[in-house]
This record gives sequence, structure tokens and C-alpha cells, in this order.
Amino acid sequence: MINRSILFILFYSYIYPLPLEESDCIDFIEARYSGADSTVYSMISNDFTYNHIPYVGLGILTEYRNGSLFITHIVNDSLQTNLNVGDKIHEVNGKVVSKNTSFNGAVGSEQKLIVTKRGDSTFSTIYLPLIQIQYSQNDSLFLLDIVDYRNTWYDYHVEILDIINHKNKAAVYYLWEGSKKENGPV
Repeated sequence: MINRSILFILFYSYIYPLPLEESDCIDFIEARYSGADSTVYSMISNDFTYNHIPYVGLGILTEYRNGSLFITHIVNDSLQTNLNVGDKIHEVNGKVVSKNTSFNGAVGSEQKLIVTKRGDSTFSTIYLPLIQIQYSQNDSLFLLDIVDYRNTWYDYHVEILDIINHKNKAAVYYLWEGSKKENGPV
């Protein structure tokens, strides 16, 4: 009889997971931004998915190098087919690029880019519309991002504004500020 009771309790807890508590959500956010990847790993399931906030852009990641924006990553190959990793953007909408160059406008707004393709010195003009991008990460990619955060940000401040949870899912609305300089302003 005792063995059946234990089996029933284990089966019941597997089918009906415990609801998330607000303190669990706060602990998760704190562990994430403090770079405690092992703590975060212990808190997530194997089928964990992190859905990033949607944003408007060209679907590329860039670094400012030697007077141009060097494309380091294409966020989603199916959305962006005109640019490739290694291409360089020299002008955006008639302005020479700088460290602070951004792509501004609503979804569908055309951006005029002057680019050189990887391995080529010929300047080309490309017109690309801004697109809405939202990507997701599985548990492994999310944990890698935590390590990157830990190595990039020296200090941070998180203010939890609201937590909406339903059974074993939660949405957390928060403000985050950080400093990339040691003892820098947050």
C-alpha cells in the first residue's frame, strides 16, 4: 500500500507540476543577470524556451570596425538574404556610419545601405526594409547567453514591475540597467 501511495504522489506531481511562485521568478531573474548559470540550469526544464522581446531591425548583428559596420551574425537566414556575415556597411540612409549608428523606422521602412561584400572592394547600394524580429532560445543557448552577460556586464540593477504567472508559466515585466565599466554608473 505504501509503495502505491508513493508511486501515485510521484505520478501526480509529474502530471500536475507545482505552480510558480513570485519568489521563484525573482530568484530566476537575479540568477540570470548575476551570471549564475548553474543556478539557472537547476531552475529550468529540458524543454525550456526563452522568447526574446520583438524588435525592429534588419536582422543582423554588427560591430563597428575601421569606419564601417562589420556584419557578425545574421539573426534569421530566412528573413535576411541580401547581407552576409563579413559584409561591411559604410553608409545608412546617406550618413557615414559610426559607433552609434542605428536603423530607425517602422516595420517596412526602407533603409538605403552602401555596402561592400566580404572579400570585395566594390561599393553597392542596397535597399532593405526594416522587419520585426523575435527569436527564441532553447536551454543551452540561453545558458551560453548568461555566461556572455557575466563576462560583459560589471554591475546591474533589476527592478521587477510585475509578474504574471499561470500554473507553470510566467511572464516577468522588469527594468534592467547595467554598466560595462567596472565601478561605472548603473
